[in-house]
Amino acid sequence: MSRTPAEPFTRASIYLGPILEAYEFRAVSREYHDDTAEGSASAEYRLGDLAIRLIWESSARALWLESARASGGAMISRWIDIEWIAAGEEMELDTSLDDDRLERLASALRRFLEEDGGEAG
Repeated sequence: MSRTPAEPFTRASIYLGPILEAYEFRAVSREYHDDTAEGSASAEYRLGDLAIRLIWESSARALWLESARASGGAMISRWIDIEWIAAGEEMELDTSLDDDRLERLASALRRFLEEDGGEAG
């Protein structure tokens, strides 16, 4: 049975998608996992060899963004949390789902793309 995506994932996709598109990223995949009550979900965007994923983990009730490098169809680096990259350190999992959370994700994404030049680990 296919489930509709959780509302936090849909809101985050609508909020963050235009930011990624403004940097010329294009959506390459969207997956909905039916293994949980609300279903986890992810959306992947790419620009050149840089991949960015928006993740909704329903069991943790958390949203985050992560980045990795790709070559052809294969990932050549591990996925790393963009907020950790922007902060320069690992952070506690942020389980807020309000508008402020979306703005924190957007802010980290902009810092990652502007200041760090999109360098994934």
